Amino acid sequence: MKIDLDGRLAFLVGTPGTVATAVEAALAANGARIVRPASADEAALAAAVAAHGTPVLLLAASCGADGLPAEDDGDMAEFTAFAGAIRRLAPHLARAILIVSSAGLVPVRGAAAFSAAQAGLVALTRTLAMERGPAVRVNAVAVGAYAAGEGADPANARFLGHTGLRRPATLSEITAAALFLADPQNGYMTGHTLNVDGGWAAGYARNF
Repeated sequence: MKIDLDGRLAFLVGTPGTVATAVEAALAANGARIVRPASADEAALAAAVAAHGTPVLLLAASCGADGLPAEDDGDMAEFTAFAGAIRRLAPHLARAILIVSSAGLVPVRGAAAFSAAQAGLVALTRTLAMERGPAVRVNAVAVGAYAAGEGADPANARFLGHTGLRRPATLSEITAAALFLADPQNGYMTGHTLNVDGGWAAGYARNF
């Protein structure tokens, strides 16, 4: 997917995992200049703005997008960090995109705390869209199972149990969703979560 991000500055906060790195590369390939501040706290963001200029796009990547935790872990630190970053940078933003787990839309059995934390990020997307509109469009991409390369074992394999497409996503399919939300021509979408899960959420209640 190709969009025009020439000369636009993108700030990336959160976990620099496989999905975030792929989205970062896709934004750069479409002309964006990428900056990853040292953290999402006020001082680090202010220093990044002073050094690089004011961003027009903020990408906030949850660790949950890269895989379900080995133990049920519902750390809400990301919620606080992402909310603070979007609020602090709002005067300089046109768009904010959160990358989260599909567990934020449909809970995963045995992962109550993790599912609740991811659901909080989905709710944060809607809340900040209303709070920061009309100047800032805030949307999210929810990630299900994916494979980092051809023949690679799928991450989030538990999401494959009842997917309509019967396969994991490719990274390019996930980045296409992020680029759609980042596209300057996509001007009338905010508060929405694009679920890139191969139909997992749709099939969750079905007995295949």
